[in-house]
This record gives sequence, structure tokens and C-alpha cells, in this order.
Amino acid sequence: MVVRVRVKIRSKDTGRTVVVRVLVNSGAESERPLVAVTLDVAERLGLWPPVEAQLAEVEQAIGISEVYIIPQSVELALIGEGGEKLSEVPADLAVQEGLWEPLITDATIDALGIQVISFKRGLWRHLNDPPDKVRESA
Repeated sequence: MVVRVRVKIRSKDTGRTVVVRVLVNSGAESERPLVAVTLDVAERLGLWPPVEAQLAEVEQAIGISEVYIIPQSVELALIGEGGEKLSEVPADLAVQEGLWEPLITDATIDALGIQVISFKRGLWRHLNDPPDKVRESA
């Protein structure tokens, strides 16, 4: 098992929202908060095709691939089991063809206050949770 959490992605441009389950990927690095999504999610947010985007190359374990980054285009809200908003952060949206599932990067994990307890068991807590609170992967 891995850690996955639910986030609500809101486009700052269109106001459209999508709730998705994202992979908490500490191996994905970014300078500032970023969520990588599939083309389908970007379309549902009304952000594809983009008015303005930066084409970037990203290094992955299997090689280099290209992504389209739409800077500071979304607001991410981390959603708890009961639907409550745990934290919120502005973020870049990366659109990558062939992506299997949406994921968040190291900068996003920190900005949202996600503290992984066990990747293998899929356990985590939020920065503001009491020390004995343990959440399970979404």
C-alpha cells in the first residue's frame, strides 16, 4: 500500500472544482506546490487546452518525459475522511499525458501539512492532528 489522500482542486480561472485521490509521492520534487494530473482532470477543470503553459522536462525513474505546467492556476484543499478541509494551498498544475494517477510533490506534501507515518501501511496524519491521530490512505 502507499499513501493517497483526497484533495479538492479548484481552478482559479474557471472556478471549476474536482475532488481526486492523489498519490503522496515524496520522490517527486518541485520548487513550489504542484499537483500533476491527467489530461481528463485538466479538461474537467476547464484548463485544457491551456491559454498559457510552460513545457518542461521531468526526470522519472523510467526516463525523461514532458509535462505542461500551468503556474499558480489552482487552489488545493486537503480533505479529511469526513469531508472537512484540513489545509489549503495555491499550486501549479502539471498536465502529463500517460500519467496513471494524479500525484503531489514534496513541496505540496509539506505545504498541506501531510506527515507520513508509514508508506508501506498507508498511514499518515495532518500537522494539526493530535499526536495519537492516525489516518489511513484514501
